Amino acid sequence: MIIKYEKKQFLTRVAFVLPAFIIFSALVILPFLMGVYYSFTDWDGISVSKFIGFDNFTRLFQDSNFIKAGMNTFILCIINILLSNPLAILIAMLLSKPLRFRGTLRAAFYMPNVLSYIVISVLWTLILRYEGVLNAILDTIGLGGLKMDWIGDMSTALPSVIFITIWVSTGTSIIIYLAGLNSIPGELYESAMVDGVNSWTKFRYITFPLLMPSITICTFLGLTANLKMFDIPYIMTQGGPAYSTSTIALVIYDYAFKGMLYGYATAAGIVFLVLILILSLFQLNITRKREVEY
Repeated sequence: MIIKYEKKQFLTRVAFVLPAFIIFSALVILPFLMGVYYSFTDWDGISVSKFIGFDNFTRLFQDSNFIKAGMNTFILCIINILLSNPLAILIAMLLSKPLRFRGTLRAAFYMPNVLSYIVISVLWTLILRYEGVLNAILDTIGLGGLKMDWIGDMSTALPSVIFITIWVSTGTSIIIYLAGLNSIPGELYESAMVDGVNSWTKFRYITFPLLMPSITICTFLGLTANLKMFDIPYIMTQGGPAYSTSTIALVIYDYAFKGMLYGYATAAGIVFLVLILILSLFQLNITRKREVEY
């Protein structure tokens, strides 16, 4: 009797899980396996694919455009994480205090995350292009000599894109850090005040260690989002000038939909996936080791 009941329970669980598993397999597992196969082929998306072994991967690591895009993506990620996290922590600490219009300020800092990347890219293009708002302001205040095409010049295009990604990502990090700050027991700060501890020491030995779980989350989200960055450089610069703002996601799009090199683009996607997994696991391993409990 017990065996029949357990069997019935097992079949019930399978009946509930099976539809979701079938959908997941059809939309995720099967396309992934097909992608792995096509990465070893010469395929234009229309004609019959031709198996060519590891030729796509060998060619990929000799492709100057892919290597340049990889360097840009790495620079974008590192600078974004190194600048947006400290900035978000600082702003979150200020917004955690009983300031006037604190709610309005929190909403203002989070506002960029409400807008789509398309809207953000169009707005900043209107600001940073040669005939844009920024150069008009420079003219007005007598600094016309500093005018330039901020997203059309190789020396300023990538920094401009990085600045915009930091502006967008900081708002989300602020919300996460505010939640982390609110979870820190006030008794710890009270004890530190009794002992005469200064603000820097409190931050170093109380706030920062207990914020590490939030830092882990923000770093992971920033890393994965910037590794996959596509919308902003695509809309603002199309990866130019001279591939100075191209990212891995952008060159994969170009290979597939402009060059009709679907097999080659799929190989680049597989390499990209492995890169994201390695960097994400490396980052999680480092930051989680520094998390503390209270």
